[in-house]
Amino acid sequence: MQSPPKPRTGKNRQSILKRAYKSFYHFYLRYLFKRDTILATISVFLFIWLLSLIPLNTGILNPFKTALKDLDFNDISYSVLNKNKNTPIDSRIVIVNIGNADRAGLAMMIEQLKAAEPKVIGLDVTFNSAKDPHTDSLLASTIANSSNLVVVSRLDWKNKKTPEDVGYFGRFEKYHGYANLIGEDGGTIRSFSPYEKSDSIVYSSFPVAVAELADSKAVEKLRKRKREYEIINYSRNTDQYVIIEGTDVLENNVAASLLKDKIVLMGYINHDPFNIEDKHFTPLNSRFAGKSTPDMNGILIHANIISMVLDGTYIRNIPSGIFWIITILIAWLHVALFMRYYIEEHIWFHLVAKVAQIFFAILSVYIGILVFDWFHLRFDTKISLIVIILAIDIIYFYEALAVWLHTKFGFQTSFHSKSH
Repeated sequence: MQSPPKPRTGKNRQSILKRAYKSFYHFYLRYLFKRDTILATISVFLFIWLLSLIPLNTGILNPFKTALKDLDFNDISYSVLNKNKNTPIDSRIVIVNIGNADRAGLAMMIEQLKAAEPKVIGLDVTFNSAKDPHTDSLLASTIANSSNLVVVSRLDWKNKKTPEDVGYFGRFEKYHGYANLIGEDGGTIRSFSPYEKSDSIVYSSFPVAVAELADSKAVEKLRKRKREYEIINYSRNTDQYVIIEGTDVLENNVAASLLKDKIVLMGYINHDPFNIEDKHFTPLNSRFAGKSTPDMNGILIHANIISMVLDGTYIRNIPSGIFWIITILIAWLHVALFMRYYIEEHIWFHLVAKVAQIFFAILSVYIGILVFDWFHLRFDTKISLIVIILAIDIIYFYEALAVWLHTKFGFQTSFHSKSH
């Protein structure tokens, strides 16, 4: 009669784990610290560095460069996972849709809004030149007599001496801020520059100038961050802000309590998805890649920036040191895996390499999106993907070099001269 199996003791479990470790070491880990693996990994980053020194302006590469430049996998967090769907309406901000109001209409709107005693009024309208003398005079007087009005300006860095264009009514304004956004020339608006400096003069962006009058302490926190640019945390879409029509303001159909002590932003909004006037691409676009139709008006982008500044909910970039440590570690682990199959089981090399690339691409994008969604921490996985893609070809070049050095100088290498 067969005796029952003996229960596993702590020693048995340790023995199993030890055998498993030895098997894994023989299969993979021993390649991690081989000189060929380390030198091949270094070669990958050396090749990327050398490639970065070459100015690539060829027409053939331009479409690919443009596509990669405007691709950010974190957009999936907004466009697919609806990162901001549970964000409540920001009751601190009221947006007035000015529609097609002329200068006289704008002047009357501002006067009506001022009567409700808002904290600050932001006017997102550029005035390039004179028009009708009567309406110009009316609007100029209104702007000059508004102590809490911020009007947009534009920056022109081709003119280094006076880069800021404050427009026709600039001499009447007490406060203004530039409305330029990073990527507004056709790319996706993901970032903005809070401040710009030229000849010791510091210029404030429009949303920062508005937020300064509403909450100077919040803006001081932004200033202390000392960032050249900030990634915009798009916390709200169109339906998550209070939007009223300018015609209702003119007809006195808006309760003063709705505007009192609020940030009032005046700008153009259209709700027609096919009307792209004053609209930009943002990460909220339903198509995160190959975007075809701009999705958000400029005044709503400014509103999102103001909400972010007031709440202090900034998107953080992973520190560059940690970023490169992770990228190098990822490259090293993959090169070790590739080297193992390249040298010992070359028949499976290409299959394993492609499967590893696909698996890592899916995993890294997924983890990056979760980190961005949960912790407001941005990790750009494109560099890691490029490194893994290049690793395969670098191994071919490294093998040729290693074999040549072995033949000429006796360089010790795991490669051999036999053709695969």
